[in-house]
Amino acid sequence: MSQTQPLTIAATNTADATTEPTTALRWKVVLLCALICLLDGYDMVVAPISVPVLAEVWGLEAAAFTAMLTATVLGMAVGAAFLAPLGDRLGRRPVIIASFALVGVSSLLTPLSSTVVELGLFRLATGLGMGASLANALAMASEYATPRLRSRIITCVYSMSAVGSVLGGFVAPPILAIYSWEGLYVAGGAVPLLVVPLLLLALPESRDFLDSKRREQQQANRNGDVHRPPNTLQSVRKLLTAPYRGRTLLLWTLFFLSTFTVYVISSWLPTLMRLYGWSIDNSVRAIMVFSFGGIVGGFLLGWLVDRRRIRGALLLGFVASGLAMLSLNIAPTQIGLWMTLIAVIGGGMIGINYAMTALAALVYPTELRAGGIGAASAMGRLGATVAPLAGGWLLTLNWSALQIFTGLIGPMLVGVLIIALFSQLFDVRER
Repeated sequence: MSQTQPLTIAATNTADATTEPTTALRWKVVLLCALICLLDGYDMVVAPISVPVLAEVWGLEAAAFTAMLTATVLGMAVGAAFLAPLGDRLGRRPVIIASFALVGVSSLLTPLSSTVVELGLFRLATGLGMGASLANALAMASEYATPRLRSRIITCVYSMSAVGSVLGGFVAPPILAIYSWEGLYVAGGAVPLLVVPLLLLALPESRDFLDSKRREQQQANRNGDVHRPPNTLQSVRKLLTAPYRGRTLLLWTLFFLSTFTVYVISSWLPTLMRLYGWSIDNSVRAIMVFSFGGIVGGFLLGWLVDRRRIRGALLLGFVASGLAMLSLNIAPTQIGLWMTLIAVIGGGMIGINYAMTALAALVYPTELRAGGIGAASAMGRLGATVAPLAGGWLLTLNWSALQIFTGLIGPMLVGVLIIALFSQLFDVRER
């Protein structure tokens, strides 16, 4: 097989990489990437939504499902760290399609589970697909977005995962009433599998990826070398070399803190609401409110990032979330007020993740973009992996919902301190 054959195959799925893409092509790709994030967002939220119902149906304590919740985010971390960089080597298009199909198949098979271990294995596979498809969809959207609107578009595309979570919270009560917990997973698998043929027909390969591979091949031909794409470990090592080291470590730390907090809350929010005494419907809808707050916060913080108000955007997210958590301790027991505070927490914490994803796309060049976003997301997923374990452990210690929320103020304070000390590392220029 000739060395140029993979490039020829990829080129059949895109317009001539030497010509500027049309506005229609740009928006087609962005919308397809947004659809991927939307459906991935739904599949993220079905596990925590299903826990209170599974606990009642199977006669188990909610903490017994800690491993299942952990498997989801562990899979996302592994997928983001080790599968997402394949998009930098093989192309965004095949990795997006294959990983998104994995999401659909594994979710569709989840209702066959009869034990928590089986649930965990299916959720691990679902997480692998989500981690890889999200990172590459964001990279693809970044590469096709209009340059002057790039940060805003990335934020909008990423926020579609929160829209998917809102959708999950909206449709979950009627699905649970008719089809129980199994219906949530069937919907989360069937719809992505229906979208896969659309991606095969309509999703082009990344022009930036093809340009990068063409330049690498030309350089290799001039040098008389056989070009070998860097493996995943080499890509991660490059992220830790100058001039990327400081920004990479800072992004990783903030991703860890914010995603840890998001997933302690989102993994256990319906359970915590139920333990506090709210109805099952209000407990499920709390996820919708949390995610909706994330959408608003994502747009606001992304708008600030676009204007290079990066330090202010991240400080706003951490401080607003911390104050809202503190306010839950003094708020009257009124569902409207609780939902408002939960929306503020979601706006701050999820908004930080969206803003940092937009920032990551600005920091890294094309050949490192998917790997850079994936590695930062992986550090966040590491925090997300620890988060359900931490929440489950606190539940076994009989911590109340208010005690758990109050304990999460700690990561907010650490985030504020880091930003105050190292804000100069956010001085980046759009690529």
